[in-house]
Amino acid sequence: MGALYSASDIEVLTAESVPTHPYIARLGPDTLDTALTPAEVAERTLSAPFHRRQFATLLLDQGFLGGIGNYLRTEILYVAGIHPSKRPVDCTAEQIAAFAAAALALPQQSYRHNGITNDLALATHLKQTGYRRRDYRHWAFGRQGKPCHRCGNTIAKIMIGGRRCYICPQCQRLN
Repeated sequence: MGALYSASDIEVLTAESVPTHPYIARLGPDTLDTALTPAEVAERTLSAPFHRRQFATLLLDQGFLGGIGNYLRTEILYVAGIHPSKRPVDCTAEQIAAFAAAALALPQQSYRHNGITNDLALATHLKQTGYRRRDYRHWAFGRQGKPCHRCGNTIAKIMIGGRRCYICPQCQRLN
């Protein structure tokens, strides 16, 4: 038995028609696609349609990269050391490379490890020492007021792109 509680539009598609469906055709590359490379993500990030947009909103655009939601946005930017209000055009080559790597590694890790985006060894250690899941699962997301796992500074919650985002003011400096 199945249950559907909410849907505004339902279509039954043939396998051949899926790639050309108007919504699906607009989706960006799937971050869970293991054939997608960081170099391809970096190139896409710096391409004309995306390079002048704030990372905060860019990462929630499924036409940029498919599969990234709010918590992955926070985590990817934290790992890359990029403030959410920065734009790709404002970043160094090293930041873009770190972003591209994190944009693939974190969704894939989260998928394989039950939503954990934190360093797996650190998460295991924190779990074994009595931390609750919400305190070891992520690097920054949902950890407002708690110490950064890297530098010890306090994780802050900001509203950007109409959604909550968590940052380490030390690890993700705006300048």
